[in-house]
Amino acid sequence: MIFKINVSRLKILCIITFINITIAYAGIPNAYLMNQQTDLVIKNNKLTISRRFEIKINNRLGDTYSEISIPYSKLSKVSKIEGCIKDKDGKIVKKLSSGDIKDRNSFDDEVFYKDEFEKDFTLIHNEYPYTLTYSYQLQEDAFLHLDRWIPVIDTDIPTQNAVLTLTVPRDYKIRYSSQLIDSTKVDTLETGIKYRWRATFKDQIESETHSPDKSKYIPKVDIVPEKFKFNKEGSFATWKAYGNWESNLLEGLNDLPEDEKQHIHSLIEGVKDDKEKIRILYHYLQDATRYINISIETGGMKPYPASYVAVNKYGDCKALTNYFKSVLSSVGISSYYTNIKAGDIITKTDLNFPSMQFNHVFLVVPLTKDTVWLECTSNSLPFNYLGTFTQNRQAFLIDKDNSHFTRTPVLSKDEVLETRNIHINSEIIDNTAASFHNKLKGESFERLTELTRSVSDSKKARIIRENFIESGFEMIDYNLIPANRDSTFILFNYTAKADKLFKKYGNELLISLVPFSIPSFKDPKNRKYPVQLDYPIYKEDSILYRIPDGYHLSSLPKNESLSTVYGSYAIRYVQKDKNIEVVKSFVLNSGEYPITQYPDFFKFVKTVYDFENYSYIVTKKQD
Repeated sequence: MIFKINVSRLKILCIITFINITIAYAGIPNAYLMNQQTDLVIKNNKLTISRRFEIKINNRLGDTYSEISIPYSKLSKVSKIEGCIKDKDGKIVKKLSSGDIKDRNSFDDEVFYKDEFEKDFTLIHNEYPYTLTYSYQLQEDAFLHLDRWIPVIDTDIPTQNAVLTLTVPRDYKIRYSSQLIDSTKVDTLETGIKYRWRATFKDQIESETHSPDKSKYIPKVDIVPEKFKFNKEGSFATWKAYGNWESNLLEGLNDLPEDEKQHIHSLIEGVKDDKEKIRILYHYLQDATRYINISIETGGMKPYPASYVAVNKYGDCKALTNYFKSVLSSVGISSYYTNIKAGDIITKTDLNFPSMQFNHVFLVVPLTKDTVWLECTSNSLPFNYLGTFTQNRQAFLIDKDNSHFTRTPVLSKDEVLETRNIHINSEIIDNTAASFHNKLKGESFERLTELTRSVSDSKKARIIRENFIESGFEMIDYNLIPANRDSTFILFNYTAKADKLFKKYGNELLISLVPFSIPSFKDPKNRKYPVQLDYPIYKEDSILYRIPDGYHLSSLPKNESLSTVYGSYAIRYVQKDKNIEVVKSFVLNSGEYPITQYPDFFKFVKTVYDFENYSYIVTKKQD
């Protein structure tokens, strides 16, 4: 099953930076990024960014790249916007005018207020090919990054030439990280130092099941100042220095109103165990507050004070985490504001490059015999549960003079187990009814739990019908049963009908298995990228078939079992009078499998797929 709308992710991700890399499509490019020039200049501690793009549009599908959005904010002022269209002979057929440019706030449904804006315009022509060029300038007085340069507009659009330059005073120190760059050059000038990076991008990046994040395969340069002043003075010389800056940024933001303190103390009156205190207060956080992205002030880096959340009962990930840190502090429990790069695919933090590489924050509470991990933005996740979105990755814990990395818990296979008990009613062979009783953990649990709390009944039914019903079945009815609020599973029952479960061949009736939903992997000769499974896949089934009236069992497939370094599979068949029970399990182990191992990995998955989809229970008509 593929869940197309990532509901819970929308709730808990607090975006600080975002890079749009869309899915690539095979074939002739619809457009080319002919030239991209970015020039950065540091002068008098101010940053000026000049960008110029030249894009050739080859056909109607390429027209999507004629729609331009220039992001800016109160900290990053935009000016000098110019643009034009040239026909296939290089003749200018249109120039951009000020009336063509629309100004809008770049907020979405999760944002209450955001000081990020866009200048939008379209440069489109009705004859192909044509070329559009546009340029603009940004000026910033306060900044954490000089640039995150990614000279790629889409992973199926080639970049023929891209250049980044940076000019700084001689005594201005920078740090940078780069990948897939064609050349790097540093020149010492009379008035300063000039850096120059050049890149091209020729390979299409096609989407592959469980492959690493696409950003690993595109050129990019990340540049930060070694010293900066962003609300407060800071440094990227070391992770400790960066942690001290963020620690200083949080100072004075733990001001809870007196009536809030009194209420908090009343909630845990008589409770002795610290972990139980945290649980009670975490439930209060979930019930009393809600997540809204408020990306304002200090570039979205500085949280709102705890008093703001206490009064208004909402905040973004930074504000809610800071608020709950303050709540725990008020009852004598220490905790740590912690940065992490959240997301569906784990992307590794570059530990050799101190910089702001995170997009989310949560709370870590060390206890004498345990560590409690708290996602402060979700009103549906259990206590002490981070889940698939933040598990098994580096997190940066902010602790003045002792900020350091820690690793979030790894989801075990038992923590992602999905079990199904399926009863097949064979009274009507051509329109078979079945009842599914599911106990779901891991990603499915997270998404369905979010659905129970945040989506209307009609939308919920549509999402479930499109994404959670077994392929080949048509849903009749469903029932979601949330467990205890701190349980890590959900019960999901539904009834459905299918018309292809039984196949007649003369006097024989073949009964198909209800297969596991197994990820679809390419044949090894077509696979380009390694496999990255960030957490295991573990499924168990118990399926009860009743032999249709007028038939008797002819043969059962043989029991099978398979165990490899990539996972395991087992299936067995048991006849009980007129019933046949099929018990099966499938495990796909988490890990990073290089392309050299992929043929063996694929062989295992393909063998399981064949067992699941080409095994039949054979019955015959009774004489």
